[in-house]
Amino acid sequence: MNKKKLWIYFLTALLTIGWTLMYAQPAYAGNATVSVSASASQVTTGTTVTVTVGISADEEIGYGVAIAYDPSILEYQGGGDGGGSGTVTLVNEGPVTSTSRTLTFTAVGTGTSAISASEYAGGCYGYVTGDMSVSYGGASVTVSAPQASPGESGGNDGGGDAPDTTAPLVGSGDNLLKSLDISPGTLTPAFQPQTTSYSVTLPEDTTSIVVSAVPNDSKAKVAVSHNNDLEPGANKTYIVVTAENGTQRTYVLNITCGEVPEEPEEAAVTINGVQYGFATPEQMEGVAIPEGFEAGESEYEQETITVYTSPNHLLQIVYLIDTEGNGQWFLYEKDQKTFQPYVEYQATGNRYVILTPGDDVQIPSSYEATELEIQGQTVTAYVKNGETEFVLLYAVNINGEPGFYLYDTVEGTYQRYVEPDVTEEVLVTTEAATTEAPPVPENEKLQHLRVMLYIMSGIAVVLLGLVIGMVVYHKRKVKPIDDIPEDFADLDEKES
Repeated sequence: MNKKKLWIYFLTALLTIGWTLMYAQPAYAGNATVSVSASASQVTTGTTVTVTVGISADEEIGYGVAIAYDPSILEYQGGGDGGGSGTVTLVNEGPVTSTSRTLTFTAVGTGTSAISASEYAGGCYGYVTGDMSVSYGGASVTVSAPQASPGESGGNDGGGDAPDTTAPLVGSGDNLLKSLDISPGTLTPAFQPQTTSYSVTLPEDTTSIVVSAVPNDSKAKVAVSHNNDLEPGANKTYIVVTAENGTQRTYVLNITCGEVPEEPEEAAVTINGVQYGFATPEQMEGVAIPEGFEAGESEYEQETITVYTSPNHLLQIVYLIDTEGNGQWFLYEKDQKTFQPYVEYQATGNRYVILTPGDDVQIPSSYEATELEIQGQTVTAYVKNGETEFVLLYAVNINGEPGFYLYDTVEGTYQRYVEPDVTEEVLVTTEAATTEAPPVPENEKLQHLRVMLYIMSGIAVVLLGLVIGMVVYHKRKVKPIDDIPEDFADLDEKES
C-alpha cells in the first residue's frame, strides 16, 4: 500500500471523528427538583391552607407536575392549571430554570392529608438534555375540629372523647352521618352526608336546640357542642363525628336567632327546563369564585343581580341555584340575556370556557355533535368518524374570543383549531398514504440523532484503528536498505 492511500484513509478517519465531535451532544441527563411545602402543618376546619410548589433545574426546562391530596380533607380553590377532586396539575412549556406555584385549599374535613408531587404529561424535560432525573417532594396537613369550650363538649348526644392521636389508626374510617335532624328548625339545604355546612333560622328567644345525629357506622361517636348556649343573632353549633380509627368530620350549623329581613324576590331563570334563582350573598359563602373574577352588580328583568366580571371585563358569570339547592356557575350574556353553563379549563397561558355554539356558528365539515363530560359537567363536543380521542369543543378564552379548539380527551389539553382549506390539500394515492411515515415527535428525533452519532463515533474509531494497523504493518514489511543481510551484499559484489 503506497503512502498516498495511507494519507487518504487517515484524513477520512480524522474528518469522521471531527464531524462526530462537532455535532455530538452530551449524553448526560439533567437534574430537576420539585419541592412541596404547606403554609401550616396543623389547622382546623374552615382554615385556608396554601401549598407552595417549587420547581428548579440545572438547565431551561418545561414541566408537567401533578399534586395529589385528600379531597375529603382539603378542598382545592385555585392556583393550578387544572384538576381538583384529589389532583391538581401544573403545566408550563417553559423555558424556565426556577419557578414556584402557590395552590390554595380550604380545610373541610378532619384527619391528615398527604400532599405529594409526581410526573404529569411527560414530567420535566430539558431543552438541552431532554429527559431529566427528577426528585419529587411532599408535605402533609393535619386538620382537626374546632375545640369546644370547657364544659361544652358532649352535648345532648354524649360521646365526644378526643381521639388518641398517638395511637395507630385501627378500624373503620367512616366518619359520615347517616341522618341529621334538629328541633326546632329546618336545615338548609336538606341533609346530605357529604354536605357539612347548613343554615338554620330560629326565633330570637331560642336558647337551645335538640340535635339528633346518627352516624353511618355504629362504631363511630358523635359529639355536639354549642347547641345549648344560643343567643340572639348569629351562632354556630358543631357536630363532630369520630370514626372508629379516630379520624373526624365536623358538621356546622349556622344558626340565626331572630328575624331575618326578607330579601326581595329574585328573578327566576329557566335553563333547559330547569328553574334557577340568583344566589344570595349568604348562599355564596364557601363558594369558590373563579380566579381573577370580581363581584359587581347588573340588571336582569328589572332586578339588581350579583355578577362576577373577568379581569379584562370581557366575560361575566353568575351563580345560580336550582329548586333543590344545587348551585352552578353560568356564563351571562347581558345583551342577549342568555345563560350557558360555565366550565373553565386552565391551560398554560390561557383559560377557556366551553360553550354551546349558536345557530350562527358553522360547525366544521365532517364533524357531528355528541355529549362529553369534562370536570363533572356535560358539554357539547364534535367528533369525526366516531373518533373520541380527539374532539372539537367550542369555547371562549379569557380574552372573550370564541372559536373551536381541538381537545385531547386522554391528556386533557387544548389546541386552537383551524379548519383546513380543501383547495390547498395535496391529494395522495392510497398506497402513498399507507406507506407514508408518521411524524416523529421532537424528543424521538433527538434520541435517533444521538443513536446515529454514537454509531458514527464507533465507525470512526474502527477506521482509525485500521489505518494505524496498516501503517504499522507497512513499516514492518518494507525493510530499510541498511537492514539487507551481509550475505546478500557480498553476493552482489561478486556478481559485479
